[in-house]
Amino acid sequence: MINIFIIDDHPVFIDGIKSIFYSGDDKIKVSGSANSAKEAFPKLKRSRARVVLLDLIMPEISGIEFSLVIKNNFPKKKVIALTGELDPTTLYNAWMNKVDAILMKYCGKDELVDAIHSVLSGNRVIGNNVPEFYNQIRNENITTPRLTKSEQQVLNLLSLGHTREKVSIILGSTPNAINFHCKNLFRKFEKNKLISVIEEAKKFGLIN
Repeated sequence: MINIFIIDDHPVFIDGIKSIFYSGDDKIKVSGSANSAKEAFPKLKRSRARVVLLDLIMPEISGIEFSLVIKNNFPKKKVIALTGELDPTTLYNAWMNKVDAILMKYCGKDELVDAIHSVLSGNRVIGNNVPEFYNQIRNENITTPRLTKSEQQVLNLLSLGHTREKVSIILGSTPNAINFHCKNLFRKFEKNKLISVIEEAKKFGLIN
């Protein structure tokens, strides 16, 4: 059973999510909820929920701010932003604050269930009908990670599906050197999985 926790300032919305998972047929259970970030924080300390469904627009502390609080204090919990917000800047800021997924509040149950399983598998998800927001990356205040020539070569080959060992052979390098470049890529993209690095690199336009 996958336990989830809901944070939304509209009780009716929380009740709606509870109702769709009430039967337990999806092996998903709402194990807790809160109407604000302030109320949620002490509950999350005790909660065994693996996934948090978070509204982005709330009074006092927004979901955008609180998403980073959750990720910093409860790094094993996945955060899915469920929102009706259409402003690209808001969505972009939530994404950069490490939410694992952004879905529209009116998404179907199947899409929500798929997203829950996907984030638990280590993926990040942008749901159907979520407005394009990553063009905000072109804002002058956003810095694209700077890669060395070797790091770029390694990244390109890894994105094609080659293993680190195969990359070392192609480049005529050593496995230790490739691992060194991978560690630098993890640091520069602030990720701990290659698939996440590749995903972010594509959004920055560093690879196709």
